[in-house]
Amino acid sequence: MGSLLMPLLGSLAAMAGDVLVTELLRAWGLGKSRRKLERPLAAVQSILLDAEAKSRTDPAVRRWIKDLKTAAYHADDVLDDFRYEALRRHAAKLRRRPTARKPLGYFTINSPVIFGVYMSWKMKGALQMIDELVVEMNNFHFLQHVEPRIIVHLQTHSCVNESDIVGRQDDKDQVVKILLDHSAKNDNNVIVLPIVGTGGIGKTTLAQLVHNDHRVAHHFQLVLWVCVSDKFVIEEIIRSVIEVATMKKCDLTQTEALQKELIGVLGEKKYLLVMDDVWNEDRQKWDDMRSLLCSHADSGSAILVTTRNNQVASIMGTCPPHQISLLNEDQSWQLFRRKTFGSDVEKQEELISVKKNIVHKCKGLPLAIKTIAALLRSKHHSQWFSVLESDVWKDDILATIGIVPALQLSYDHLSFEAKICFSFCAIFPKDSPMDKDMLIQLWMANDFIVSETRGNHIFDVLVWGCFLELDVEIRRDLLSGFEDVFMHRPTTCKMHDLMHDLACSVIGNDCSILQESSPCQEILEGPTYISSLHHEVQHLSVDYVTNSTIAAMEKMLAPRPRTILVRQERKGYVTPLSMARSKFLSLRALKTFLFETHMTKLKHLRYLDCSYSSISALPEAITKLYNLQTLNLMGCRSLKKLPEHMRCMSSLRHIFLVGCNRLERMPKGISQLNSLQTLTCYVVDSDVGRGIDQLEDLNLGGSLHLMALGKVESAENAKHGNLSAKHNLKRLSLDWYYGPSLTDIGSEVDTNAEGILEALRPHKRLEVLLLSNYAGAKLPSWMHDSTQLEHLSELRLDFCLKCTDLPPLWQLPCLMYLGLENFHSLTSICVGNDDTDIGQSGISPSTFFPKLETMILYNMPKLRGLHQEEAGQVAVVSFPRLKKLDISECPWLQTLPEGLLQQLPALEELNIGSCDNLEVAFSRGGTYWNLVEAIPKRSVGSD
Repeated sequence: MGSLLMPLLGSLAAMAGDVLVTELLRAWGLGKSRRKLERPLAAVQSILLDAEAKSRTDPAVRRWIKDLKTAAYHADDVLDDFRYEALRRHAAKLRRRPTARKPLGYFTINSPVIFGVYMSWKMKGALQMIDELVVEMNNFHFLQHVEPRIIVHLQTHSCVNESDIVGRQDDKDQVVKILLDHSAKNDNNVIVLPIVGTGGIGKTTLAQLVHNDHRVAHHFQLVLWVCVSDKFVIEEIIRSVIEVATMKKCDLTQTEALQKELIGVLGEKKYLLVMDDVWNEDRQKWDDMRSLLCSHADSGSAILVTTRNNQVASIMGTCPPHQISLLNEDQSWQLFRRKTFGSDVEKQEELISVKKNIVHKCKGLPLAIKTIAALLRSKHHSQWFSVLESDVWKDDILATIGIVPALQLSYDHLSFEAKICFSFCAIFPKDSPMDKDMLIQLWMANDFIVSETRGNHIFDVLVWGCFLELDVEIRRDLLSGFEDVFMHRPTTCKMHDLMHDLACSVIGNDCSILQESSPCQEILEGPTYISSLHHEVQHLSVDYVTNSTIAAMEKMLAPRPRTILVRQERKGYVTPLSMARSKFLSLRALKTFLFETHMTKLKHLRYLDCSYSSISALPEAITKLYNLQTLNLMGCRSLKKLPEHMRCMSSLRHIFLVGCNRLERMPKGISQLNSLQTLTCYVVDSDVGRGIDQLEDLNLGGSLHLMALGKVESAENAKHGNLSAKHNLKRLSLDWYYGPSLTDIGSEVDTNAEGILEALRPHKRLEVLLLSNYAGAKLPSWMHDSTQLEHLSELRLDFCLKCTDLPPLWQLPCLMYLGLENFHSLTSICVGNDDTDIGQSGISPSTFFPKLETMILYNMPKLRGLHQEEAGQVAVVSFPRLKKLDISECPWLQTLPEGLLQQLPALEELNIGSCDNLEVAFSRGGTYWNLVEAIPKRSVGSD
């Protein structure tokens, strides 16, 4: 229960030394009180490791830690009050109102003198509480400790690689054989095969190996993956199946509509569905689910289920389950050596013996072996003996609560920062994806870390140590617009169930979850029962806000909680959190779908997430949240206006506006937000204080969507955007659209737009570029320079109606995605206006698009080929890595060279759409069915 204390005490020490706080304390004669606070904080921090260890068995120490935590939270709020007042005074100058005449709006008193007296009284009360606890601390005779440190060698992997897996080849072959044998029988019944084993043994890994096996891909038309976890809600599972199969977000909520859509997706197809991590023991629920999945399946379809529970396997399985076994000694040692990369010291016989004894204590559990391997790699070999002899291996309490000793031991060796950042992840339900940036921003909001740089390091430590697992798939489910997906690429991670159990055990009652099992029946779940959470929870996440959950929150939450995350919006229900209640006034982080006026009183708030809500405007009073660091409005498609005085919010570091496509203009003076690192959308205007020049001195990173570039006056003005200096910017969208429909744009070429685009040269580190609604005829010189775009991996050009030529895009060394849409004047792809076309450049065909995997050509009525024919000679075009080619809506495309398909060895998907003239291009006669023959076992689409 002490895991939150170290970062809290560190936050207190940092706050006491904060420049703004120090100046204000000195002004009110409280400088001495600040120094009195710093001394006991240092003493407490030095013994906290021993106190946390003793609290596991000593009730008196547990009570002392609880009281210390209460006192620390109170003192933190008091110091933050001073910081807020300092920020408020600074903002008052920006608003051009004298501070002396401004009422102290967040207090009930106006007089600065009374304010000083009142805050002096609060400060002395906080000091007295801490002094009394320090006296009590000395009676426990705690030992002083130096904080452990982890040396990180970043060797992280984001996907399942068979070469990293030990001892599961036979398991994979057995499971695949069962599935294929059933498929070969053309049995009308859908087979359900459970994989059963203890937590951390590798059930999900085995299922992934089967899912990715080439034999499986060959036999099944659809191979789908759904993570079920401990919530078995039929509607949610159906929706997940639909989204995975269609790669699109499903907004359907009614059961009948979902069933109809499911039939359309799975109907008469032979599929394999993997249902990972199932806990449901309700037979009726499974019977209902099975009837939906199986009623329209093609013969030979199969469902693969992973579960720890034999009862679940008995209910769901139609054949004997596959029991996955622990690794034997040889396999365990092999896995351990792979994860430690066979260091030189292992040649020493004594050290080999130590390592083998440690591996033996992991009892063949792969997760434990990988975690302990990561720990030993971070330690000097002289420290390995202490790991082997640790009391954790024989801790009966850990066995009682189901915590694997190897995981606990690895956790014990984390730094205090990493410990709290890891344990805070207990606020997310099991198997739920966690956005890396969101995690780091929540850590910062709660003062667990001091900067994003430190947060990124901690995240890497947790991934490297197997506490978190990177998610390989780019999550596209929440963003429906193509442009949104193009600009927003979050790094997501998950936590293994056993790691989640560990996080819950170490953070105790500080963190909890309110979950619903179904839309009709609410249940309370979390690390502990609600009866034991009476007014203790500091960090809470909840599925929905309802009257029932608000009542539960009243009982669970501590007097002044720090984090509330509402994960979902219930359609048709609008229940406010009633943020005016004094209980919420200490919040540091809030995620909600309903913005309430009283939120403007949350003066301590650092993180506010109103993403995917229906708000159309934010109230001006929100600009009084002077501590706010992150404002997430992503997906607020009705949002038209931002508060005018946002320039006063000097702590803002991140403003997320992806998907806010109805935003009309920006507030004045964005350039005054000196701490701003992320601004995902900026609407250019010609008014003073709203132009592109506001971006000149901002060191922006991540993604930036520049809208309404047609309002930029000149190329000289565009240079003030200073894009070439923004080296942290990875994704850039340049959009000229600002109101009139594209059909209203005249036939004249916009030469001013050409100069502006030339002036918007990005930094060389740019990875993704989107250019849309551009009315110039020429593309800029920097797009002709492959060294300028040497890191570019994705390029989309849309509605460039006047462009007749393209730069030599085939020379870009890292380009993996190319989308060309609505080019009404372009006749060929691989030709440029700089005489570097394929037929003349002298470049080897192997250098054309060396890494391109996806090419989308859409609505290009004059496009006749992927190359230009010169003097009857057609150059050979090779796309060695191209997996997807979409040439739909290019009706005159007819000059694809003979043998093109043979130049596409990696092609998996071809969409020819309405290319009716394409048949003349192929040596086999060019009919549609010959295309299918040319690409066996791959998908071909046609309208």
